[in-house]
Amino acid sequence: MVDKYTPDSNGVYKQNVFSQFHHEPMPNYKFHEIGIYAGDISEVNPDAGIKFNGFDSAKAGWWLSKREFSTPEEYEVVDSVPYQQGEYDFSVLDNQRFFKARTIKYEFLIIDDDPQYRQGSYDQGKNELMMLPYNDTDVDNAYMDLLDTGSPAYKFNVKCKSVSSSDDDEQGVMTVTVEFKGDPFALSRSLVGTDIWDEIDFDNYFTQQTYFDINGELLLSLDNLGMPTPVELEIDNSSNIVIRWPGEDRAFPTVVKPITKSGSQITYGGNITKILPSGTNNNIGFTGKGSVRLNFRYRMMY
Repeated sequence: MVDKYTPDSNGVYKQNVFSQFHHEPMPNYKFHEIGIYAGDISEVNPDAGIKFNGFDSAKAGWWLSKREFSTPEEYEVVDSVPYQQGEYDFSVLDNQRFFKARTIKYEFLIIDDDPQYRQGSYDQGKNELMMLPYNDTDVDNAYMDLLDTGSPAYKFNVKCKSVSSSDDDEQGVMTVTVEFKGDPFALSRSLVGTDIWDEIDFDNYFTQQTYFDINGELLLSLDNLGMPTPVELEIDNSSNIVIRWPGEDRAFPTVVKPITKSGSQITYGGNITKILPSGTNNNIGFTGKGSVRLNFRYRMMY
């Protein structure tokens, strides 16, 4: 990663070459023939699309033509008094804003001269998008992960709200509109600290350690970046460890027991889920001997 604010040895400021907004300069503009593709359109596969609940729009041959990411509506608490310019806004609590569910909409094209193929592809895709997860018989939350090639570092926690179509038989094109509804924030696909290359948001990249060896007492600072909102954090540990969490009474620390495995049976001991406050300098204390990994994801407004 190259910092655009740091000059190189020649005093030249470089732009972040891994940024999604960066384009390498092309000083020589040469024209050349690109030719015309003469093969069957069915031989060309889309390179952009979504994955949701087993449905892959690219493999299904659906061509992505439009994305609509609406800004979620905020829960607002406002008041005003006579002769006041504007109003008072009390919508912020605990250094965070609160939003309602958001809507994400896509438009796809199914291109084929055979109307039965277009309809069959649409029916199959609609069925896959609208069904519940196959392996889950007791779904506590209908939201699932939506992956978009346009946001390779993030995933969206949503459900498919509707799938509709409009067919143009003369042109051999069916337009499919897919609408999702779900959480207002996007979650990083990989856990903080894992640094999977294809899932790094280089424009907002920040690395921090999430795995620690403990021998006695350890005090660390953990940062929850992105949107100012608390996130859920899971703790994996190798032995009994005492944790002093931000905001908790120091006289009553949390004792986290290790994970035990017996064949395919996994037993989790103690309370291994915590809420990490938003912002920086979340000081966490550990006492014990062993190792601990803190698993959480960033939240962003995308």
